[in-house]
Amino acid sequence: MEHSPERVVLMEGISSVEHFLLIDDIPRRVLGDITLVIRRTETWGINGTSLFEIKLLLEIMANIRPYDEGKCVLIERGMMRRKRVILKHVFYIGSADMLYNNMNVLEFLMFATAQFKTNKVELQEEIFELIITVGLGHLSLTPNHSLTNEEKAVIILIAAAYSDSLIIVFNLPEYKWDKILIEAISKIADFIRERGKTLILSTQESLLIEKACSHTAVIHQGSLIYSGTVENFRLKFDKVEVVIRDKSVHSIKEKLSILLPGYKLDIEDDNLMISSIGLKVSDPSSIFRIILESGFTPESIEINPKTVQNAYEEIMRLHDL
Repeated sequence: MEHSPERVVLMEGISSVEHFLLIDDIPRRVLGDITLVIRRTETWGINGTSLFEIKLLLEIMANIRPYDEGKCVLIERGMMRRKRVILKHVFYIGSADMLYNNMNVLEFLMFATAQFKTNKVELQEEIFELIITVGLGHLSLTPNHSLTNEEKAVIILIAAAYSDSLIIVFNLPEYKWDKILIEAISKIADFIRERGKTLILSTQESLLIEKACSHTAVIHQGSLIYSGTVENFRLKFDKVEVVIRDKSVHSIKEKLSILLPGYKLDIEDDNLMISSIGLKVSDPSSIFRIILESGFTPESIEINPKTVQNAYEEIMRLHDL
């Protein structure tokens, strides 16, 4: 039997102390009955409809907030339900305030890794090389005080990657990531995995989860509605099969809806999205064939690369029905 990587986070039936007060209704726990298993070298992206819910889950996981019911074990060690201590094997990033403003990026990373017994010149070269590899070479000599909060957070993530901590919790779901920083986080996540560590991040940016994470969990109204691999999430919930781009997309939709009765046709920004319904097995080639045989030649027709964003929208639609 193949040995699966060791569990580093085990949450069983976790319910939060915090409640939402609802008008004319009994208060609802912010998080209720959450069960989640995270293994070594996995990268998890925790998403959900409420920033407060996903942030709270990672605070409980990192032992920053107490929980009311259930059990939470980190690296095979139980956590006292009420005791709030940051464990040394957890590196928690909950704000961008950990950077010293009187240093530049490279100086800070050298300072953060000062406890290592390695040759300092070699270490500086290695860190500089990593900053360039992840696409942030232009920031290496920038004074920390002139970075955006998002840039600061990514520099702290690099420091975390070099730390002795086995679990890195990157809990900034309110931050907005541009493509450069998403690419950087994705490459740092690879580096973290190579070092045998686990990264858990909270975000509402689907692209970040798609690029950087091996696994994802989705929280909706205090409950966990999905946990598993990102690939399975994309393939299971993104129902869009084919995307047609054309100026006369509305008239194409009318004609195709007759030819493709078993599919759902939606127009988004001049794109016609053709989606399968229910449990139908993905079969974009038969859609292609029907369109071409009918004599249509749209300006562009392509198979949809299954995305986290489409999957997320679909799972939310299913739960709001």
